[in-house]
Amino acid sequence: MKTRNFALCALGLAAAITFGGVETASAQARSDRRIPVRKDAPPAEVVRVDTIRMTRVDTVTMRGRTDTVTMFRYDTVTRMQVLPLQPLPGLFFGLGAGVAMPMNNWRNPSKDGPAVQAQVGYFPGDGALGIRADVGYNQISKRETGCATCPTTRVLDIGGDLLLRFPLDRTSHLNPILTIMAGGGYDKITDFLPYRNTDGKIVTAGSETFLNYPGLPLTTTTRGTKSSFFHYDVGGGLDFNAGPAHLFVEGRYLTMNTVNGNSHFWPVIAGLKFY
Repeated sequence: MKTRNFALCALGLAAAITFGGVETASAQARSDRRIPVRKDAPPAEVVRVDTIRMTRVDTVTMRGRTDTVTMFRYDTVTRMQVLPLQPLPGLFFGLGAGVAMPMNNWRNPSKDGPAVQAQVGYFPGDGALGIRADVGYNQISKRETGCATCPTTRVLDIGGDLLLRFPLDRTSHLNPILTIMAGGGYDKITDFLPYRNTDGKIVTAGSETFLNYPGLPLTTTTRGTKSSFFHYDVGGGLDFNAGPAHLFVEGRYLTMNTVNGNSHFWPVIAGLKFY
């Protein structure tokens, strides 16, 4: 009996040892087996871009937009351009030509004729008040129907004026300047054609009067002895630029103290100024 039990125990132990060795060998065989890995398979972590895309920077973006608007407004203010002011003349010279127009009853025997002028003036700095001296040569033409043989009256005037200027737009390239002037001077008349004024008096220029003017009884009294006269004048003008050139146009109303009454004429001149 004991021998039978001993044999059974021995057989069981041998079976256990045999089974355990088989399991160990099987496990070792499994551990030594290589797991095939495909090199072209992307790692699982590369596909995970959810974290980057899910990082929402709405607050940062909104701040960025606010900053952009603020910077744009600041740039707009600092980039505002102020147009430079055009210069105003100080010392200047001028040359011009135009027409001399006799006024009132002096137009009865005479008509418009050519005129030329030279001027020099000065404004202190950008001041509004200045002075000017000018010389003008004017021809007062005859009327063919009244006296075909009459000469052309010539008036040489030398004068000075006070000027008051008003710049209209110094930021413009035209730089228009309105000028008001008033003054007086000296006149020398040659071959003056006499006329009858509104008072019925015959106006002459003294010894420089044309004696053979038809229809007027000229005597020593009406002629007088004056041949040089003083005048006063008022007028206005406009200066402006045309590219690099400085242009002007002006008109003055001159009143001369001729014999038996004043004589008036209006020279209108346009020309160039240099400064």
